[in-house]
Amino acid sequence: MNPTSSLVTRFTAVFLVIIILISGIAAFVTFDVAGGALRESIRDELMTSAGIMATQVNASEILPLKPGDEGSPAYIAVARHLATMRSANDKITNAYIMYVDDNQVISFVVDDFWLEDPGQAAQIGEVYPSPDREQIFMALSVPAASENVYTDKWGTFISGYAPIRDENGNTVAVLGIDVEASDLPERVSAVRNAYIALMGSLILAGTLAVFLLSRSLARDIQQLTSAVEEMQAGARTVEIDTRRNDELGSLARAIARLEELIR
Repeated sequence: MNPTSSLVTRFTAVFLVIIILISGIAAFVTFDVAGGALRESIRDELMTSAGIMATQVNASEILPLKPGDEGSPAYIAVARHLATMRSANDKITNAYIMYVDDNQVISFVVDDFWLEDPGQAAQIGEVYPSPDREQIFMALSVPAASENVYTDKWGTFISGYAPIRDENGNTVAVLGIDVEASDLPERVSAVRNAYIALMGSLILAGTLAVFLLSRSLARDIQQLTSAVEEMQAGARTVEIDTRRNDELGSLARAIARLEELIR
């Protein structure tokens, strides 16, 4: 086996393994952080939007609403107000108001989707078995948002919630807003694929750099080996490159001095 080729192969293999391990760990950590940051960004935006919208709802306008009032002027006025507020953010697909009774039963009061499709909208008093129950309960006090994407009969969402308070500061209802999230896995996947492509490029660049470095080292080692072999064969003068400023350069200079002594 050619010793130079063997050294190049070993150097490249060792450093390639190191590069792959480091890149893999970095990609995993970065992807996890990026995916979490994307979700947290959406949650923060939802909590902020819900909190602002909830302060613009007049509690006295929703308290009189009762089952069967869908389509009444009072109901339509509140629904239109919700729709107008959510239209300021085109990511929000739906806004609605819910009651939470003393038994922690969640039910709808107003659904702005009624303006588009009364047959599919939530009805007044309709009990909502929400996957976000804990977040809705939390929103009786402070703005909250879905911890994870959830699916109900209307679709797949991430939602934000905030308390609606009366003039005395008492919570009378909870406002909810939805962001369509069926494409969130694809968005996270796009982030992942971008990082995979980046790490792949870094691995290729690192492999090339290691290969070139190992070839350079192997070439200089081979030159020193040839010089020593020539000296052993009785050559009085050998060509030795002493320009390197590392350990190989020190070895080359030592061999050059030895060559001068035996000249």
